[in-house]
Amino acid sequence: MKLLQAFVVLSFLGTPIIVGAAPSKTLFFPRDPNPAPAATHEIAQDLDSDEAFIGTGTWKDPLLAPRAAATDGISHVVKRADDPPTGSFNITLPSEREFLLNVPGGYKHGEKHPLVFSFHGANGNKATQELITGLSDPSLRIDNKPFLAVYGQGIANTTADKTAAWMGAPYANTTVDDIAFVYDMIANITSTYNIDSSRIYASGKSNGGGFTALLACRNDTSSIFAAFAPVSPALYEGTMAFHGCQTDRGVPILHSHGVEDQTCPFTGKTPEDGGSGPEEDVRIWRRQWALRNGCVGDYPGQYPVPKVKQVYDGVWEEVWDCPKGEVKALSVEGLGHSWPTTEGLDVSGKPNQTANFNLTSPILVDFFSKHKLP
Repeated sequence: MKLLQAFVVLSFLGTPIIVGAAPSKTLFFPRDPNPAPAATHEIAQDLDSDEAFIGTGTWKDPLLAPRAAATDGISHVVKRADDPPTGSFNITLPSEREFLLNVPGGYKHGEKHPLVFSFHGANGNKATQELITGLSDPSLRIDNKPFLAVYGQGIANTTADKTAAWMGAPYANTTVDDIAFVYDMIANITSTYNIDSSRIYASGKSNGGGFTALLACRNDTSSIFAAFAPVSPALYEGTMAFHGCQTDRGVPILHSHGVEDQTCPFTGKTPEDGGSGPEEDVRIWRRQWALRNGCVGDYPGQYPVPKVKQVYDGVWEEVWDCPKGEVKALSVEGLGHSWPTTEGLDVSGKPNQTANFNLTSPILVDFFSKHKLP
């Protein structure tokens, strides 16, 4: 593949990274299948070496990008550090967007590791999301491997009285591009760490859960993330399985919701209910995803029927084992607007913030372990 090339020195966590030669094999992630104008931004990871390619260019057809030459733009190949650091890092990108990255002590640079995103709710922050999810626990494994966890920081929208929010919500800051931010985080992390590109996952809570659902509904991002786990999501327009959903592939979905959720009610919201706008009934949303993933009802017009069982006291699990992708849903009796933990770490669901199980382990990590991109 012929690429325009520039040799520069980049910096990651204060350590210079020297740009080298282009890799022979790359995996491309198009940012937008319908860019306007015709520019498409690409990031890619060399599959066979310790280098990562980051490129920006214009392509006649994004799907042909791996086989086509850039007509303009600059491509960079970044040499990964021989022994990149482990630990927790607050990172600021050139765009001035921020994220928190946790690299477990069990990281081995000679092996590919999963990567899990977790997006906070409106008015939340990256540090609190790390706390309530427990995804930085070094003992956790996906596919028997330690994984890196990344917590993006949303942008404020002062006109809507929000200190932070994500794309897809009526109160989101429309002057920023959260999809580009996701791509930039992936590019930054893969330039230093050895990430298994078939095992990148998205999760989030509330507005961050709605953003996770939005990522599942886009052709570009649904082809990057292997599975999605929205928790108590704010299901606004664009996050539904049919209304505005454009993904071509089946999408594995894990969904958890407290039955006593007063912020994003289990039965949804109508315009008359006030707040930030109408939200979908989560029971309908789950069934729509089952339909989209290829499950069918017993007769025309009927929603697919899930397998149902009680997995904990007051916790009901529904599973649709669909041809194109599994849908698993948890309905948690007595729980409010909280990420389920036995310690009640997510206080936004007060007074009903404590569950009798921990969602992250084993349920979420086991679900992610089952699903990878081909």
